[in-house]
Amino acid sequence: MISYLKGKYIDRTDDGSIILNVNGIGFEVFVTAEVLGRAAYNNDDDFELYTYMQVKEDGMSLFGFQTLDELSIFKKIISVSGIGPKGGMSILSTLNREQFIMAVIDEDSDRIAKAPGIGKKTAAKLVLELKDKFKLSDALSGSVSSTDISDSPVSKVDNGIVSDAIAALVSLGYSSSESTKAVRAVQVTEDMTVDKLLSLSLRNL
Repeated sequence: MISYLKGKYIDRTDDGSIILNVNGIGFEVFVTAEVLGRAAYNNDDDFELYTYMQVKEDGMSLFGFQTLDELSIFKKIISVSGIGPKGGMSILSTLNREQFIMAVIDEDSDRIAKAPGIGKKTAAKLVLELKDKFKLSDALSGSVSSTDISDSPVSKVDNGIVSDAIAALVSLGYSSSESTKAVRAVQVTEDMTVDKLLSLSLRNL
């Protein structure tokens, strides 16, 4: 089982994969649109991917991800009957990690259905089966690609305070995504209370 690759980016193909030179051996790895774009600017440095290997009667395929967290979400997606690895890559190419988690929490299957090859029924089934496997704190931790929260003020304080503020907004009738965006828009300080954070967050709604 191949679970990790580190090598030089060689080229990309027309079907959403890249070629990595790992110690003189070329590996074809299917990647998300974001990784595909990043690969083109990574010719000099080693390229690292965590991989999932699909084994079928007619061959094997590798699917690569920037982080173990992203790989874990991919595995959750393809655990849903009717969604294969190509479908999982399509979803993660359309929505980044945070966006996907929030779509599931908000039961926003229409947003997931925007991924090529993913119909509304399949998206609804995915939400139904995964909605209990994610919580708000998941969207506030881990690696987020295009909207990395490691650079956000909320990452510098206790996530418990942030989660409490988001939960309070949700209880007031706002959606999870609206609540999260409102809280993250606040310049949070270490001595800030939940009440203060909630008060400031409400101004963003």
